[in-house]
Amino acid sequence: MNDRPINRGSVVAGVFFILVGAAFLLQELDVWDLKAVYVFPVLLVVLGVAVLLGGTGKSEGSS
Repeated sequence: MNDRPINRGSVVAGVFFILVGAAFLLQELDVWDLKAVYVFPVLLVVLGVAVLLGGTGKSEGSS
C-alpha cells in the first residue's frame, strides 16, 4: 500500500489541533465554559508528550 513511514509527531500534532479546535467550537456553541486557566496547562502537557513521542523514533541512518 504505502511504504512511507508514519511521522508520529505529525499525527500527534494533527490530533492535538483537532481536539483544540473541537474544544473551542464547543465553547462557542455554549456546550461548555472553556477557561484559559484550564487550557494552558493542558497545552503544555500535550506539547511535552508530543516532544517525547517525536524523540523516540528510530533514526533512518542506522542499519
